[in-house]
Amino acid sequence: MNDFDSQFKTKKQIRFFGRSISFMDVVPTNLVSEIPIFIAPGWGETPRTFKDLSRLLFDAGFRVISVAYPRQDLKLITKNNISKLEFQKAEIILAVFEFLGITKTNTVAHSEGAINAVIAAHIQSTLFANIILVGPGGLVNNEGFIELVGRYIGYLIRGGVRAIKEPSLRSKLVRSGIETFKYFLMNPVMSLLEGSAISKTHLEAFLIELHDRNISICIIQGLDDIVFPIEKMKNLTDLKWIDFKHVSGDHHDIYACPQNYVLLIKDKLIK
Repeated sequence: MNDFDSQFKTKKQIRFFGRSISFMDVVPTNLVSEIPIFIAPGWGETPRTFKDLSRLLFDAGFRVISVAYPRQDLKLITKNNISKLEFQKAEIILAVFEFLGITKTNTVAHSEGAINAVIAAHIQSTLFANIILVGPGGLVNNEGFIELVGRYIGYLIRGGVRAIKEPSLRSKLVRSGIETFKYFLMNPVMSLLEGSAISKTHLEAFLIELHDRNISICIIQGLDDIVFPIEKMKNLTDLKWIDFKHVSGDHHDIYACPQNYVLLIKDKLIK
C-alpha cells in the first residue's frame, strides 16, 4: 500500500457538521520533509484534478494531502464580510489537518483555493509554514462577477482548443473538465454563489497579516493566465516580501504541465 496508485484510490473520509468529507493522503516510503504538502483545490477542482501533480510530488518524497469539498452549504458563520462558503472550505481544511494530526504544512493553493488556504491560515496560522499561491483568486483589483465569469468561460474554451491541438495534454485537460462539470452539476446555485464570493474577496490584508506572523508567501503566476491576470494585481508589487515567480502557460498549466510547477515548489520548500 506504499505505492501512489493504491493510496490515491483508497477512500478516506472525515465527518464534518454531519457530512462526509473525502480527502486524499498519500505518503511515500522515504520522505524528504516531515512537513506535508497540502494542495488547496480551486473552483471546480478536486484531488483528481491534481493527480499528476500529486504523483510527481509523491515521487519526489513529499507526503501530499488534498480535499474534495462538499456541494452543500453547511451554514457556518459568516465572518469579516467574507462569504461563509469560503470560510466553510477553510474550516474543512483545518478539520482535515486536525483529523490527521497535522501540526505544520506547506500549502500549494490554486485559483479559489488561495482564498480558502489564506483564510485557514488566518484562523490558525501556526499550522502553516509556507503558502504557495498559484494563479490565485482574491487578489484582482476592482473585480466584478460578470467580468470574472467572462474570463473563466474564455479559459474553458481555450482549454478545449488546447486539448484538441495538443494530444499529449488531452487526458489531463479532459480529466479537469470532467471534474469541473461534475462540481457544477452537483449544486449549480452554490457554484454561482462561490463565483460571486471569489469576485468580492480581496486577500491583501490577510497576506500582510500572515507575513507578520512569519509565514512565507510565494505567488506563481502564469504569464498567459486569463482568469486571474497578473496585470490586474498591481497592488501586490508594493508588497516586496512576496516571492513572485512567473512561468509560461495558462491557468490550467499546474495540472496540464505539472512538471514545471514541481521544480518551482521543490526549490521553494527544499533549501
